[in-house]
Amino acid sequence: MTFYSLMVRCLSLLLFLCGFAQADELTLHLVPAPTRTNWSTPQKLARSALKNQIVKYNGGRRHSIGHLYVELNCHGNHFFTGSTSTGDTEERKAIFLQGYGLGVVLKNYQGKLDESQATEQDVRNMQATGRSNFLRFQISENTCDRLMDYWIEYQQRGYHHVYAGLNARPLYGESSGCTAFGTSFLEIAGLLDSSFEDEWKTKLIMPRKFVGGPLTKKRVSILKILTAFRSKWDQDLSRGGFQLDFWDPEKMVSWTFDAVKALEKGESLETPWPAIRVSSDQSVGIEFDARNVPTPTGPFFKVP
Repeated sequence: MTFYSLMVRCLSLLLFLCGFAQADELTLHLVPAPTRTNWSTPQKLARSALKNQIVKYNGGRRHSIGHLYVELNCHGNHFFTGSTSTGDTEERKAIFLQGYGLGVVLKNYQGKLDESQATEQDVRNMQATGRSNFLRFQISENTCDRLMDYWIEYQQRGYHHVYAGLNARPLYGESSGCTAFGTSFLEIAGLLDSSFEDEWKTKLIMPRKFVGGPLTKKRVSILKILTAFRSKWDQDLSRGGFQLDFWDPEKMVSWTFDAVKALEKGESLETPWPAIRVSSDQSVGIEFDARNVPTPTGPFFKVP
């Protein structure tokens, strides 16, 4: 073997080992609704939500209220997952037949986890058009193992059988919607920085008159909300409204695009870990080097 051949083999082995060492990654794939959901008033929210049920879209599945997929790559174990409903029949009944009004966003539905192979294909289809973007975290091997264990226990407890309302907190045994499920992985990994909550959450108070179903024991027609031109969100809870506090996929998408633009301008991000701009096909994202973040310990869930 020549010296040159030996060097090539050593270099190839080094590159392989480096690639393997960096293979432990958590990625959140962020999907906006086909057109932006308008949360400025109850009436505009209802109109934009209905529009997203029929408007044309480009790349991947419709995801009419936005979505979040989780990708985990742990030293050879590579899969995609996410929390979703088993279909939209329950939601349509709640809106058009049962009179839930805005209460539809707090209702629980039959749920399941997104299947890995189909999810990967959906992500690739969206990346081909640039519809989605993503946040990737390089993590330690121990943290990756912890996330795998969390994903397994979440299913063992049966939480994946419920696609929960927007306020649900998965670590409190309340099951989860798609974005809460995704951000729970960050919390389990010790990566849910307080600045993320400030930027990624939507908080408002739904007026009681627009909420139907078990919470108020009354029916609220969707037409009542669609025609409420001067409708506003309540400013406090004194009128009996309902607090909405959830991880907003479209805010996460916007934050990521803004962070990408900042990095392209040579600016730094005010985040606890080094960050770089990355891309996959037509989609852009941020990659954080969080390998030195200590792996949290203790139970995953705050309930027995």
